[in-house]
Amino acid sequence: MKRRLVLVLFAVVVAAGVMSPGTAFAEPENSVNLGFGGLPELMPHCRANVYVVEYERMLGPKIAVLGRGGEVNYKFDDGNYVEEGRPKGIDVGLRYYPAGSGMKGLYFSGTLGYWKWDWRFTEDKGLALESQGIGDSTAIRADLDIGGRFPIGSSSISIMPALHIGRFFTSNSCEYTAPASRVGTSCSRDTEIGYYAYLALSVGIGF
Repeated sequence: MKRRLVLVLFAVVVAAGVMSPGTAFAEPENSVNLGFGGLPELMPHCRANVYVVEYERMLGPKIAVLGRGGEVNYKFDDGNYVEEGRPKGIDVGLRYYPAGSGMKGLYFSGTLGYWKWDWRFTEDKGLALESQGIGDSTAIRADLDIGGRFPIGSSSISIMPALHIGRFFTSNSCEYTAPASRVGTSCSRDTEIGYYAYLALSVGIGF
C-alpha cells in the first residue's frame, strides 16, 4: 500500500514538472490531498504507517472545511507486550490559513473523527505465562496538525508536510485465544493506541 502511494505522489510531481512554466490556473477552491506518514522516534516502542485521503473546500480566504479518511498500520512492542492492529476512520474539521491568500503557506487544522479496529496481542512474550488474545476498539479521535502547503511552480499541485498530534478516546473489549485454559475468557487490557504524534507528507491536487 505504501509503495502504491509513493508512486502516486511521484507521478503527480512529475506531471507538474513537465507543465509549461507559463501555464496559469485559477485559484483553487477545492483540493484532494493524498498522503502518508509515520512515527520516526516520536512514539516509544511503536512503529506505524499512516495513509490519508483528504478533501478540503475553501469557505473564505482563510478557512477551509476538511474531510479525511485514514488508516493506520501499527505494531507496539516493548519486549514484554506486543500489539498489532489496523485502525480505520473518518475525520471532519476545519483548516486555517493565516496568510489569507487561499490554499497557500502555513496552516493549522483541527478535526474530530470516528475510528474502529480489531487488534491482536501477546502478553508476557517468551515466558512460561505467555498468553494471547484479540481486542476490539471504537474511538473518537481528536487531531491537531500544523503544516504548510507549497505549490509547485504555477501548477495546481502542492507539497504538504505536516506534524500531527492527537488522541484516541477509546472504548475497548478483549478476550484470550491462548493458552487453552483461558480461551474465550474476557480480559481487562486496553489498546496501546491513545496519545500520538506523527509526521506526514501529502500531495494536494487543487481544482
